[in-house]
Amino acid sequence: MWPFAPAAAQEATGDAAPAVATDARRAQRYAPEDFRRFAPRTALDMVEKVPGFLIVTGTNGGDRGLGAATQNVLIGGERIANKTTDARAALSRIAASDVAWIDIVDGASLSVPGLSGQVANIVLVAGKRAGGFKTTVRWQPELRPRIRDNWFNGEISTSGKLGGTDLTLSLKNEATRAGGWGPERVYDGDGVLLFTRDEHMHSYFDSPRLSAALSRTTANGNKWNFNLGGQLQILDDAVRGTSVQPGAGRVDEDFRFSEDEHNFDIGGDYEFALGKGRLKLISLYRFEHSPFADTFIVDREIGGRSGERFKQTADEGEAILRGEYGWRTAGGTDWQIALEGAYNTLDVDAEYATLRPDGSFQPVIFGGEQTKVEEKRGEASLTWGRSLAPNLTAQVNLGAEYSELTSSGPDGLTRRFVRPKGKIALAWKLSPKTTVNWHVQRRVDQLNFLDFASSVDVANGQGNGGNGRLVPPILNRTELEVVQDMGAWGNASLAVAYAYAEDIVDQIPLSPTTEGRGNLPPAHLYRVSSKATLLLDRLGWKGARINSDITWRRNRVRDPLNGRWRDQSFGQEHVIDLSLRHDVPGTDLAWGAGYFRERYSPNLRLDSIEDEYRRHHFVTAYIEHKNVAGFTVRASFRNLADQIDALDRTIFVDRRDGPVAFVENRRRKFGQGVQFTVSGAL
Repeated sequence: MWPFAPAAAQEATGDAAPAVATDARRAQRYAPEDFRRFAPRTALDMVEKVPGFLIVTGTNGGDRGLGAATQNVLIGGERIANKTTDARAALSRIAASDVAWIDIVDGASLSVPGLSGQVANIVLVAGKRAGGFKTTVRWQPELRPRIRDNWFNGEISTSGKLGGTDLTLSLKNEATRAGGWGPERVYDGDGVLLFTRDEHMHSYFDSPRLSAALSRTTANGNKWNFNLGGQLQILDDAVRGTSVQPGAGRVDEDFRFSEDEHNFDIGGDYEFALGKGRLKLISLYRFEHSPFADTFIVDREIGGRSGERFKQTADEGEAILRGEYGWRTAGGTDWQIALEGAYNTLDVDAEYATLRPDGSFQPVIFGGEQTKVEEKRGEASLTWGRSLAPNLTAQVNLGAEYSELTSSGPDGLTRRFVRPKGKIALAWKLSPKTTVNWHVQRRVDQLNFLDFASSVDVANGQGNGGNGRLVPPILNRTELEVVQDMGAWGNASLAVAYAYAEDIVDQIPLSPTTEGRGNLPPAHLYRVSSKATLLLDRLGWKGARINSDITWRRNRVRDPLNGRWRDQSFGQEHVIDLSLRHDVPGTDLAWGAGYFRERYSPNLRLDSIEDEYRRHHFVTAYIEHKNVAGFTVRASFRNLADQIDALDRTIFVDRRDGPVAFVENRRRKFGQGVQFTVSGAL
């Protein structure tokens, strides 16, 4: 049998933990034997091999509050209600031997608010962990030219039972070592070359995080979870440039950025039977302390030394309490009532200073030294879901959000918002192989509190004024997706989406001489995307497959400067992600290749146009052995087509509807590299 002809859906039997939210009759079921040729070490390895399925990794970590589900992965029929753990991280901590099966279901058929489209429900084998702890390991070092070697990217986690309590401990570091080098050519307003700056840049990042998760199901069916985590985020960026400039001679420029953040979070939930349904209470508290400093110093052969520094310390806090009560009627209708309250704070202390002749920095008043933002937010929602026909399911979620937002600093004031929101989703099984998913949604997005604070970009000589009059954006969007199961050929989907967006945040004039983040008039957002897996066995290439993920977008907004339609600043225009994998039959060897290309629209300030992109294509190749002393070892060869980082920046004398002051064209190579991945379960 071909490994990806999914097993027939069936009810949970034996010691498999039942998938609470899965209707087995509607699921595509993948059993562990379907993944055997990949020698998976973790549940993540298995889910990544499901044809045509891509994991959505949003955690709500960038948003305040929890709200409805944002990830298309469930574990045991339940959402991952932890803002600091995304689906990929959660799956990477589950040993493959602990997976009973994986169901791919339609989100609208589930009793989990917020889900639509394809959703993976990972069903775990009950009782298997009683024999001891299992440890998963991933180590991913990378070596690149002219950049510090990266030896510290990886994760180790261990899971097991203490008595009747499940325990998972994890230590993870998403370390990166990036950089580039090359020329930056500067032209005057008439296109005449003024000078060439030779630059070298590096960006080194470490984010070690230690976390613990406990969960237990009691004899009476009550469930509780507890999560605790702490993290350091250490960032070291530097750009050094050397040039010979008219009237200044040799010029050495040195830009430094450093951040030393620490954060922690603590949370949990408790679920129990109440009346005809079940009540889940969820709480979370997190805190983040983020000090950073930007320093830019210029040494001129003629004219001496000058410099600027911008320092900022931001303290962010969030406390959440949420309750969800759900029940199912005798007629098969799922209901849920949810209430949530959150209190969020941001305190910013900032300083702008210029370099003195003695090497010290003299603070300069710039108007944004202190900013405080507080938000008291509450929301209520009601969700209804049921089968309308044997091949048609629906989910309706209606809600409203209240927010009291108080800000000090520039334009500081207190405002209150009440905004309705909701979602209607349908899943239509057009045929045993074809599913149509549709939803319409009114979504209230959240503001970045740092947009309320003023800041200075010392490297580019630009600044943003704080804006206390920002309002939350609203997206009124609809999406239609067709999913085709091609059996032994694989799986493919095509989705089209449109959104009428109100109050999108972009760069706007705050006064005749200043600019900052602000709201735009209504905009139109378009997206077409396709995901597919093509299995090549029937073409005679046993064990080979091609994956594709292609998206095209157009985000059309009104320019606040001239009122014309244009693309949203730094909005994604397209992404093409293609990969080939061949598991050589009868061996433990696999090899593959990848192609990636992504393009964003230019970033428009009122006095500049910054078009940042990558020239050429990003091409990779790898070879993998699936049993090296029980571990999977892969060697990846990256950037085989010599992709480079590019920036075309046009600076205007005043506004960008006037004459050009100068133009910068930057081209930075970042070379080819080798990345090793060692993964396994103990």
